[in-house]
Amino acid sequence: MASKSVDVITGRLMNVQEVFQKIDPVRAEAEFLPSLERSIDDSLDEFARAIDPKIWESLPKLVKEEIQFKIRRESGYTIRKVIRNLQSDINSLFDVKALVLKKLSGDNVSLVVELFQEVGAPEFKFIERSGFYFGFLLGLGQMVFYFFFPIWWTLPLQGVIVGYLTNYLALEMIFRPLHPKSILGLFTYQGLFLKRQNEVSRLYAKLVSKKILTAKNIMEELVFGKAAEELLKLVRDSIEKQVDHLSTIAKPILFATGKLPEYETAKAVISARLSEHAIGNASQLENYLGEALDLEKTMGDKMANLPPEEYESILRSAFQEDEMLLILVGAALGAVVGFLQIFFI
Repeated sequence: MASKSVDVITGRLMNVQEVFQKIDPVRAEAEFLPSLERSIDDSLDEFARAIDPKIWESLPKLVKEEIQFKIRRESGYTIRKVIRNLQSDINSLFDVKALVLKKLSGDNVSLVVELFQEVGAPEFKFIERSGFYFGFLLGLGQMVFYFFFPIWWTLPLQGVIVGYLTNYLALEMIFRPLHPKSILGLFTYQGLFLKRQNEVSRLYAKLVSKKILTAKNIMEELVFGKAAEELLKLVRDSIEKQVDHLSTIAKPILFATGKLPEYETAKAVISARLSEHAIGNASQLENYLGEALDLEKTMGDKMANLPPEEYESILRSAFQEDEMLLILVGAALGAVVGFLQIFFI
């Protein structure tokens, strides 16, 4: 059941590439940069001291502040660049299928049951009550039959038929017909679950976005998932390029003074530290990520517009594996009731 839910969510309701294009790099920069400013200033100070502490100490305060301002501005550009690179390569950096499967299996398997119970609550309730409705109607037919043919061994047989038909008809009424059908031109009928497509779509999308594909879960999968190293490398490479860009004018001087090796060492250390700090503060983007992706609306709209054939399989998957067993259990219970009737009639 969990694997089918994964296929529904990742295959029909969410296009990762399309969803992540909704992130605005400029807005992401505005949300994220403030959390990095202290780290950027500290890293700049450490970087300059690692190359030549005397030169850095001798610089006027205004010059240092100007350098800090420029680096912060360039850091904003780096954040935007990382976001764009992430968007262009999101399918290799973010495994949505692995995330959904992880959240619906193991200790979280109860979430699958909860998901189907909430989405299909009216249908499950209908199955519970159908035993009384159909059992009563079919029982009337059984009574008439026994009145004319009072043969004892037909009672268990009739019980099997009644029990079988009760559950079979209940399932059929939930999922069939797929499309609305006019009955004698008097009223229109459609499968109970199919009739609630818009309502179910909104509820299903809400549950998935609030309990499975949350902004926090998505961020954690990006930062700590199987592509975490790739993401860290992406950030580190971007920072190193930024440092090189900012040091373009200073490089000839560093070379002439023999400080280029210190520069390269300091660049590697600071880039690694800043990238790790950036990844560590990625949670600062959670609120904006949830707002930008807007998965509840995206998935709800897609599900509401699914063809009935595809939409029906979402809840049907909860029954399919045990559908025949459910019908046979009804038949077996009918047989038991039939045998009991022998002793009371």
